[in-house]
Amino acid sequence: MTVASIYEDLVIFGLLLLAGFAIREIVKPIQKLYLPASLVGGAIGLILGPQVLGLMSMPESFSSFSGTLINLMLTGIVFGVVVNKEKITSYLDYSFANQSVYGMQMTLGPVLGLLLASIWPTLPESWGIMGLYAFHGGHGTAATAGALFEELGVPDNQTAGAVLATIGLIVAMTIGMAMVNFGIRKGWAKYVKEPKAQPAWALGGILPEEKRTSIGSTVTSPLGVNHLALQLSWLFLSYFVGKVLIQALVKVWPVASNIPSMLYGILGSMIVWPLLQKLKLSRYVDKKAISQLCSLCMEIIVLTVVATLNLKFLAANVVPILIYSVIIVAMTLFMSFYLPYRFAKDEWFEKGCMIFGHTTGTGATGFALLRAVDPESQSSVGDAHGVYSALSCWQNALPAIVPIWMMSGITLTVGVGGAMLVLCLLVGFVFFARKKAKKQYAAKD
Repeated sequence: MTVASIYEDLVIFGLLLLAGFAIREIVKPIQKLYLPASLVGGAIGLILGPQVLGLMSMPESFSSFSGTLINLMLTGIVFGVVVNKEKITSYLDYSFANQSVYGMQMTLGPVLGLLLASIWPTLPESWGIMGLYAFHGGHGTAATAGALFEELGVPDNQTAGAVLATIGLIVAMTIGMAMVNFGIRKGWAKYVKEPKAQPAWALGGILPEEKRTSIGSTVTSPLGVNHLALQLSWLFLSYFVGKVLIQALVKVWPVASNIPSMLYGILGSMIVWPLLQKLKLSRYVDKKAISQLCSLCMEIIVLTVVATLNLKFLAANVVPILIYSVIIVAMTLFMSFYLPYRFAKDEWFEKGCMIFGHTTGTGATGFALLRAVDPESQSSVGDAHGVYSALSCWQNALPAIVPIWMMSGITLTVGVGGAMLVLCLLVGFVFFARKKAKKQYAAKD
């Protein structure tokens, strides 16, 4: 594989992405399900490829992009993360409810996967954890875990993750919007009396001038260095630092050689970013531009993973995947609305909409459901989700760690997930639900 061949493969990626974008712009139901152009483009490549119509061959590199670009994407996600200490204790009712759903999916998923694998032996090893990363993270996070499973010799988990993530997006918007309509009719919504449709620009087409935002801000003169090249170099530096440290660790502790390359950038970012702040060099970093680089990586990952799905595996296992999805989604739906109802002092339904959209699809689908019940952004749910995202930034490292645990069985993963679930429920019911009940009782007196 040469640089020229990779370039040609990226040309194919660009053509498929444009085709996916064009179809998404024309077919309105695809927009309303919040299916991204990369997913649609990947599906086009899958249909035109050798597994279906055979009208085009899939580039060999498509099966390798995810395993490589995941390293860069994880580095960028962690790099420059700042936790606002002033808001760390705010909106904890939302955070504990959301984290409880995470713990449930981490606990129930592997158990369900093991039970279904005993009936359908064609299911890959440890596939049950993929639901957590597909539903609570979307295609990008599922691809991260799937790429590590591929390194560990379980390639079909990539396909399982991509399929589950697609199901999650569809569920988030169909069942989510059904809950929005039901809740509004019941009078649960605080800010609207009838469902509000998304504005056309939010679904597709050209953004209005007033809605356009910058994707970054230059921090140095272009005469010295290109802005994007500089931001990319910070990520490469972080990856390099993490790699050198792990290689040094291997010399004194050989077991460290099993640490996946995905963790290099995460470790390096945790060192380089604080060091840049200490040396007052953080002003040379543009987090917005770095986020855009991560988003670019995710577009490539999603399209190439979907375009190379193993359809034979999917055909053989569609029934257990659907059974798994129904059970996980049912539990997620119940917890997403019941826990905010019990924990939250205010805006419980709005918080439930955000949690359900986020824990079955992505943050974007969560905000889409939130906009339907809070079109003027009057609620505090957006800030609450921001606090939760800061508190849960450690989750970004788990897709590169948990698959290693799963290779020796589900015990450790289920134990960690179960402990997380129990702890969050205890804290939620003790410190939030009981306090709420006291206030209600006092009000009656």
